[in-house]
Amino acid sequence: MISVEDIRQARERIKHHIKKTPLRKSKFLSNLIEGEVFLKLESEQVTGSFKVRGALNRLMTLSEEEASRGIITASTGNHGLGIAFAAKQLGISAKIVYPTDASVVKLKKMKDAGVEVVQEVGYAEIESYARRLADEQGLTYVSPYNDSMIVAGAGTTGLEILEQHEAIQAVIVPIGGGGLISGIVSAVKRLSPQTEMIGVQSEASPEVYESWRAGHWVHAEESDSLAQGLMGGVEPDAITLDLIQELLDRIVLVKEKAILMAIRILYEEEKLLIEGAGAASTAVLLENALEFIGKRLVLVVSGGNISEDEIVSLLS
Repeated sequence: MISVEDIRQARERIKHHIKKTPLRKSKFLSNLIEGEVFLKLESEQVTGSFKVRGALNRLMTLSEEEASRGIITASTGNHGLGIAFAAKQLGISAKIVYPTDASVVKLKKMKDAGVEVVQEVGYAEIESYARRLADEQGLTYVSPYNDSMIVAGAGTTGLEILEQHEAIQAVIVPIGGGGLISGIVSAVKRLSPQTEMIGVQSEASPEVYESWRAGHWVHAEESDSLAQGLMGGVEPDAITLDLIQELLDRIVLVKEKAILMAIRILYEEEKLLIEGAGAASTAVLLENALEFIGKRLVLVVSGGNISEDEIVSLLS
């Protein structure tokens, strides 16, 4: 399990490389529920998403031998960008296995950061393929979520939320492999147990939701989603489900049209460029506004690595 002390140590380790991201009140969303809605803008993190927190914490805790071999990871984009940043800061060689049909914006950013990008398989196969290449090439494999150091790094987001506002009634967090929600819930539920913790996945990619319902990892079919960062098969031994089962209050599935509407509202009302995965927490509010009337909420906006041209194209 991940302790609050693990997360505090991670923050101390990575603090000189990351930003303490803003907790910004949304007038539009607050009016929608006649309450208070705050956006935790991980989209303004140094690499455009929360992923750099875990990437730095993992790479900074590698043994000298592990680091010297170079690393390889699998990513739908934001974890790869985090690894690229961390590897450059620490002088570690890195490769990223990236899905064949994923965002070209993130692909360009990873290549610009100086890592080698391997694009040979689709979303569901990237992790197994990266592990195979690690074995064949003698590289150190770094999981995007199935790693206690990754989870502890992500959990530093939760510490910041509690420090930025002491009376939050609920926090809504997007779920891909579960690293972010596992880290945040490990901090928030232990320090503020009365705060409701809610995860969100798209109906198009519900594997963690279905596993949470079943009480063990199950495979769930997925289809194309605006929330690409939440896609991809999850390793059956992932540590994240145990943390989710222990501490998370519930998981909500949202429709693709709600994610699109969330992207629109964040763009038009908040002047933010937010990718589908990062907008998923806002989609929960749009689909379930009556449930949150009068409450004080934090929506974790997990990433913003999308261009304005892409958003305009989606909304046209």
